[in-house]
Amino acid sequence: SKADSILKSQLGDTLFSFIKYDKDTYYEYKSIWGKTKWERLNKCEKTKGKFVSVDVRWFVEIPFPNCPEFDSIKGRTSIRLDSLLRPIEKPYLDFIPDIYWSKKRCNLISKETAIQIAKSQKLKQGIEPLSGKLEYDIKVKSFIWEISNYLTRMQIINGSNSGQVEIVKIDANTSEIKNHDIYLYGPIP
Repeated sequence: SKADSILKSQLGDTLFSFIKYDKDTYYEYKSIWGKTKWERLNKCEKTKGKFVSVDVRWFVEIPFPNCPEFDSIKGRTSIRLDSLLRPIEKPYLDFIPDIYWSKKRCNLISKETAIQIAKSQKLKQGIEPLSGKLEYDIKVKSFIWEISNYLTRMQIINGSNSGQVEIVKIDANTSEIKNHDIYLYGPIP
């Protein structure tokens, strides 16, 4: 499709092989009464009414072997095309770290190191061992370890857990503590 070829030109053949069409793709059309409507677009399907635009979406999961701590990049991208199938905007690719494009090896601190840094912050007594997850912060274009210390947990009516969690956010490149605070999690009873 036109959208596939536009995305392929942005990503290249190799990266394009790691995308999968998202069935949450919608098109806009005008009915015979002039009302604007949106409908899900199934690949290879004819559209209704007067075609106005389409928002084609894909799931992206790219292996990232240059970064053992963050071994795959996951996200969603989309392209909006007008009634003549011209791009309205560039595909959204901000979730792909700059270091991926430069092909350099990332040097991030390990999960174990991040947990040790968090422990040095005089954490409160938790109810289970510390856990950690590594995320790419699109706004600051940096990897952040989020170390969680669950302080309380109670099960509420629908089986969901809720309580307090102490979170320490650590820059995975510099080991700098970005935030240390206590939050509520889960539905509030």
